[in-house]
Amino acid sequence: MITTTEIKKKADRIYPQVLRSVLTEENVFPFHIRADKSLSKDFVSMSREIAHIMDDSKDRKGFGYTVVAERTKNRLHGVQDIPKAIIFESQIDFLKYVGKQKEFEAFNSDIKKILSLIPELKDWCISNPLLVINNSLKWDDLIKVCLWFMSFHETEKYYIRELPIAIDTKFVESHISILRTLLDELVPHLTKMEESFFHKRFGLKYQEPRIRLRFLDKLLAIEGRFTDISLPLSDFVKSNLTCKKILITENIMNFLTLPDLNDTIAIWGGGYAVTNLKNIKWLYDKQIFYWGDLDIHGFEILSQLRGYYSHVISVMMDETTLREFSIYQVSGSKSNVSNLNHLSKEEKQLYVELRTGNIRLEQERIPQQYVNKWLESSLS
Repeated sequence: MITTTEIKKKADRIYPQVLRSVLTEENVFPFHIRADKSLSKDFVSMSREIAHIMDDSKDRKGFGYTVVAERTKNRLHGVQDIPKAIIFESQIDFLKYVGKQKEFEAFNSDIKKILSLIPELKDWCISNPLLVINNSLKWDDLIKVCLWFMSFHETEKYYIRELPIAIDTKFVESHISILRTLLDELVPHLTKMEESFFHKRFGLKYQEPRIRLRFLDKLLAIEGRFTDISLPLSDFVKSNLTCKKILITENIMNFLTLPDLNDTIAIWGGGYAVTNLKNIKWLYDKQIFYWGDLDIHGFEILSQLRGYYSHVISVMMDETTLREFSIYQVSGSKSNVSNLNHLSKEEKQLYVELRTGNIRLEQERIPQQYVNKWLESSLS
């Protein structure tokens, strides 16, 4: 037999349907729930189950569900009135039962407000009634943001906190999740659907990643004196720097201690931040060198970078360097990466050795004299 707990769960499950009916005008009530499940064989247990159902019914409480019973007779229990259906006859009975009267009233009020100002959100509200409820006290400001994007937004003009909207300057940042779903619905022509980052998705300015550079050839330095600079990524993409060679290194101290090298600019890669260097047109014409740790992550980054620029040459990431400084090896770390499609045969063999042996030789452990000699003989 159905239990009062099961009735409550079923009622909670149809609540979103009741909310949607405000918009669709669907007749949800009377709503029937089947109750004719198998009876307990024990008479006392069966009687208790029936009593619990009746105690929670409209007949006893004055609201909630009505029990439709059927008189049956069997060998175990004799003649009994057994619940066959649970019926919520009206919306008010249902709302009182689930304890959602005030919430439902607030939902109605919010729906009227939303659709009076942005009727385009009707389908969204039908699909997302619980989001309407979960943001009940925020709709005035959410509507302001939506209306501004619909009428006044200009791509790449504003940072998120300088949007000329009469709201708390942190409101948009604090409500990105709900605003994303709303703006996807309302301004698809302004939306870059392939972008997950809110600022990029909706054409807002944002604090870009910065690319840090060192001009290892002082003849290339800006105004002959600025040898260590950082640029916003968008400026770096457009810079088309004059040099023949680019040396990307993972560790900041190695980056800072690189020797002078002819016609060379160094870039601090910062580990997996090399993803910022993807598909920059002017880099295709440069000789690109990458120097990372002699460990599985260093080779994963190398493979990633070579996926962007197939001509990347690895620096001091070889068997000779690993053996030369074996006393500085430490335990490596694990990785879930399985396919490194952009390593040479020798690099793959070394990667397997490092992974199997859990070996790591950090680039900053390699003596500076060795580094300078290697780079000066290979890049000068």
